[in-house]
Amino acid sequence: SKEEGGDGLMVKLSKVNGLKKIEDEAERREMITPALREALTKQGYKLIGSHSGVKLCRWTKSMLRGRGGCYKHTFYGIESHRCMETTPSLACANKCVFCWRHNTNPVGTEWRWKMDPAEKILEDALEKHQTMIRQFRGVPGVKPERYEEGLAVKHCALSLVGEPIMYPEINTFIRLLHTHHISSFLVTNAQFPEEIRNLVPVTQLYVSVDASTKDSLKKIDRPLFKDFWSRFLDSLRALGEKRQRTVYRLTLVKAWNVEEMQAYSELISLGQPDFIEVK
Repeated sequence: SKEEGGDGLMVKLSKVNGLKKIEDEAERREMITPALREALTKQGYKLIGSHSGVKLCRWTKSMLRGRGGCYKHTFYGIESHRCMETTPSLACANKCVFCWRHNTNPVGTEWRWKMDPAEKILEDALEKHQTMIRQFRGVPGVKPERYEEGLAVKHCALSLVGEPIMYPEINTFIRLLHTHHISSFLVTNAQFPEEIRNLVPVTQLYVSVDASTKDSLKKIDRPLFKDFWSRFLDSLRALGEKRQRTVYRLTLVKAWNVEEMQAYSELISLGQPDFIEVK
């Protein structure tokens, strides 16, 4: 078990002899290894500190040119050219079969890396996002008024990669976004029910519902947690307790999880989401 020391050090309680071992923050390794840095950079990610990232979405580029935005624009009025896609945790607790980031994103069931402060992550994310937007200045087809608007971020999609609620300072990060008048859509993979309960209100809270039975969830998400199914169900219950806008995001993959409609309806009654999105 772990306790937080008063001086900010992590205290580990040894199961063997009960002695407390201090683990200094400096001894913790960084989440982003050199190999991971190279792989993610090739994929277009701008890395922030030791565990965060930001990336320019294709819909942001589309809307800068005066074309259509993503489903968030169609459904909720979010302006894609003013949306920043980022994550404060590149790590995840699943190895989903449909994830396109295999062998690049780190996995884990708890935070065990060095940690950057939320203020610094947001500051760097905004700076790197704006730098990417500036590369579109004067590009043929880009609308000057859209370009100017794009420099002022109004929305943050915390759904880029990984599991944002694994980041221990996620509540601070969300509060900072809202202080900057930036709305927040956060996506979680339904493996951290207590973190969902402890989460401060976001503009819209998503839970990924990738399967409707224990067997199919294990095959599709390939979770690291042994008690993944009870965590999954409890995460849906935790979502249902939230007094804010909530969404189930159903990732339906042909021949994997489309045939279980009755089971899906039972899960929907469990979490009572405001919206259901089928991906």
